[in-house]
Amino acid sequence: MDKTIIKPYEELHRQVYGYILPDVPSHEGYVKVGDTKREVKVRVFEQVSTAGLTPKILFERTAVRSDGKWFKDTDLHRFFELNGIEKAKFGTATEWFFFNGYLEKAEELTDRYINLDYDEVQLDEDKTDYVLREEQNRAVEMTLDYYYSGQEPKEFLWNAKPRFGKTLTAYDFVRRIKAANVLIVTNRPAIANSWFDDFKKFISWQEPEMKFVSETEALREKAMSRAEFLDYADSIYPVIPSQIAFLSLQDLKGARVFGGNYDKLEWVARLNWDLLIIDEAHEGVDTERTDAAFDNIERQFTLHLSGTPFKALASNKFSEKQIFNWSYLDEQEAKSDWNYIAGSNPYENLPQLSLFTYQMSKMIEDRVSQGLTLDNEANVDYAFDLNEFFSANDRGKFKYETSVRRFLDNLCSGHFPFSEGKHRDELRHTFWLLPRVNSAKALELLLREHSVFKDYTIVLAAGDGVSADHDLEQEATDFKKNEKSYNKVKEAIQTAEANDGRTITLSVGQLTTGVTIPEWSAVLMLNNIKSPSLYFQAAFRAQNPYEFVADGKLYRKENAYIFDFAPERTLTLYDEFANNLSGDGDKTSGKREEGIKELLNFFPVIAEDDQGNMRELDATEVLIIPTKIQSREVVRRGFMSNLLFANISGIFSGHTVFKEILDKIKPEKNKRLLPLREVEVTEPMLDEDGTVYVPREIVINKTDDIFGPGIYSVVTRIDDKGATPREVAEAIEET
Repeated sequence: MDKTIIKPYEELHRQVYGYILPDVPSHEGYVKVGDTKREVKVRVFEQVSTAGLTPKILFERTAVRSDGKWFKDTDLHRFFELNGIEKAKFGTATEWFFFNGYLEKAEELTDRYINLDYDEVQLDEDKTDYVLREEQNRAVEMTLDYYYSGQEPKEFLWNAKPRFGKTLTAYDFVRRIKAANVLIVTNRPAIANSWFDDFKKFISWQEPEMKFVSETEALREKAMSRAEFLDYADSIYPVIPSQIAFLSLQDLKGARVFGGNYDKLEWVARLNWDLLIIDEAHEGVDTERTDAAFDNIERQFTLHLSGTPFKALASNKFSEKQIFNWSYLDEQEAKSDWNYIAGSNPYENLPQLSLFTYQMSKMIEDRVSQGLTLDNEANVDYAFDLNEFFSANDRGKFKYETSVRRFLDNLCSGHFPFSEGKHRDELRHTFWLLPRVNSAKALELLLREHSVFKDYTIVLAAGDGVSADHDLEQEATDFKKNEKSYNKVKEAIQTAEANDGRTITLSVGQLTTGVTIPEWSAVLMLNNIKSPSLYFQAAFRAQNPYEFVADGKLYRKENAYIFDFAPERTLTLYDEFANNLSGDGDKTSGKREEGIKELLNFFPVIAEDDQGNMRELDATEVLIIPTKIQSREVVRRGFMSNLLFANISGIFSGHTVFKEILDKIKPEKNKRLLPLREVEVTEPMLDEDGTVYVPREIVINKTDDIFGPGIYSVVTRIDDKGATPREVAEAIEET
């Protein structure tokens, strides 16, 4: 498939099938039941040919019920079990069912399931067993090894991308260590439902004396309150119940016992917890106030869960033996290499990401071609700064409105994402990330009056006055606003789908983390996000699985897209994404290129060439193009550009403490060049032979005036052999 073509959805002709292995005595009476989107015979022989076995196919059916609803093999499996058919496991294979000599019953039950009204099929959703995937089990095993080793610190990190299944996997770890008191704390209370739902579905019926305790608003009348749990404990005495307690970080920090102002949650501080689980550990937990709150929680072990898509999230806080990593690349490799003997591919419905990057300067070329002049005060070079390009005033008007209008026009033409007939119908629901609330409001107005976008439903998901340039994470974790925006988006999409419509969601940070909008097929990055973590967290909003039915046909999202308009920034972030966020800054260019080459197999990058055509980039180009663009721009600006110093922090990448100091320095905003000023040239001082000579007294007297006092004078002696990087950094910072 040509990867430059934007095509998120593919028609899916799903079929269910059943086969037996008549030549294998251990499988006598067992039927393998699965599904496939390919030809059944081809798929079945793929599963058994490597073992030299000869299968006999008993049946194949289109996986659609009489009511028009498409189903998966797992739906059929549950129906078999409800009808008393025992499920078996042969090694890693889990889709075998024992029909005890009545093999034809497999086909009969399949036809019965297809022809029954849905209401007649009573599937018990509250009692579902589970089998961890290989990587989930590996996470539990690694954590158990460290847990039982007795090593310090008693902390472990699961650094796994969205859709890994951290909730269920964490519950399995709880069961494996037989924890009686478990405390879950998250900076995102909106995910309370997922913790409760998985507990009810997979755990509660297997651990009847374990209760879910929470007073968060999202679980009102679902979970037990603390008082109800105590009453329950009294009622079953002398049996001691166990508990999964769920709290928001905001609640915890608000309690007086944890440094807040309210008298509550004293019981949390009194208990000695077997396990503390910090969910979304990359959000809002790395602060002194949070650390102080956690210090007051007495516990035996801490499990950190992170949804960030990067490996080595906390390079210095956790050692390698304390981290389990599961990245986008791991996921896509598992999808590609899945062994179908084990059953249906659990990764099959996860779309592949593609990054399309365009140069904003080319999209508004007639304005930019005027160049950066010295006498035109209005001519600020905004085309290389998305935040400047989309800057707006308080009245909802863009600073460069003419150029923004031209940008929208070009989005709907040529090879750009919303070109007529080519891509527009494929991108029905998209997510646009802007720098500021004023920018989002201004763009909403322009979209509503644009010749193409006026037919879209525009959803403004932005709070008041928050700049994503600095506070995107704050906006992303304002849960009340996020919940309100989420409901607005879902309602807008539902209405649009009923009327063959389309939607665009505008945000400056809301809905960028922990939110599932399956219908989104693309994210437009109209924001100069510099953080790889924030950038790809937002980008992953388009990668949620999604299937829908149109005119009786089943479609699945196979591809998801990121559209970006700052390649010099984006490709640098892509490099960091491929080669880890931190801890690997000293990789050679050859190793970095290999890392990029591996990622490109599952995350292609499409960019414009010099002729304006879209094509795939190779690993070398991903590394070179940002420097090429930046170099050209530095020269064009007469070397008066922050781009010249963009990578200076790389000098210190060996130790992140230096990078932390550099990151605190506020960069100077790019400005237009100032008018020329006269430079005073003095006559040189020469000796009798005509050689330049500067008297010693001038050097001594002028040195401090020119350079300031020597730094060495305020740095206490540091032994080169004994000082740590942190000590050196702190000494430098004090100067």
